Amino acid sequence: MTRRLLLVLTFLLGAVPSTSGMIAAQETDIDIAAVSEVVLAADPDAVAAGLETPPDDADLPEGFFNPPSGTPENAEIAEALVLPVGELDGAVASINHAFDVDPDVVPGLISAGYINFVVAEEEITDDELDDFEEGAASSFEEDTTGVAGSVSRIDLGGVEAVAITVVTEEAGISAVVHLVAVPVGHTLVIGTALVADQGTVDPDDVLPFAEALTLAGVAYLETVAEDAQ
Repeated sequence: MTRRLLLVLTFLLGAVPSTSGMIAAQETDIDIAAVSEVVLAADPDAVAAGLETPPDDADLPEGFFNPPSGTPENAEIAEALVLPVGELDGAVASINHAFDVDPDVVPGLISAGYINFVVAEEEITDDELDDFEEGAASSFEEDTTGVAGSVSRIDLGGVEAVAITVVTEEAGISAVVHLVAVPVGHTLVIGTALVADQGTVDPDDVLPFAEALTLAGVAYLETVAEDAQ
């Protein structure tokens, strides 16, 4: 996924034709460990079927909404952010929802948000999260001129999550993508925020949007899992 994302970002820089400072996404308190228990009590196939329907706008962080036309403004980027089922052992489904943004909340000439759910047959283990992290880190070891990236662990809702940062700049245009992935029972929830703009985009300003999308994905997963029981 990260390698495909780097290629899309290269294309993206050529497509950007300035904005005010970033506004932090609203924070949400959620006990991810407790949600994991709810998810594990639900059938993975039933959960996957329920997740095919995107969350309502009211369940998304401030500044993000479902595309009115049904097709996101940057559909090619949404495709690059889909994690293939084969990239996680035992996965039964990978569902990605793309969201448009309110420019008054999420700045950037090209900005978007995504929530990806990878549903597995059994609980996602620490070892599998390690493999996911190592796979992302290895992508940055390839020849990606003009692209910088990092992978780290962060605390999210009381559990460890993997944060992936991709930054690229060309001809005065910057693009930053933050992905935050957290295992919730048998489902990996990945929130992604993209901001591309003239000048410099601070990755630290984009991270809160990705965290908020991930937390919104966890909350929606809990609702779907409860309905699937």
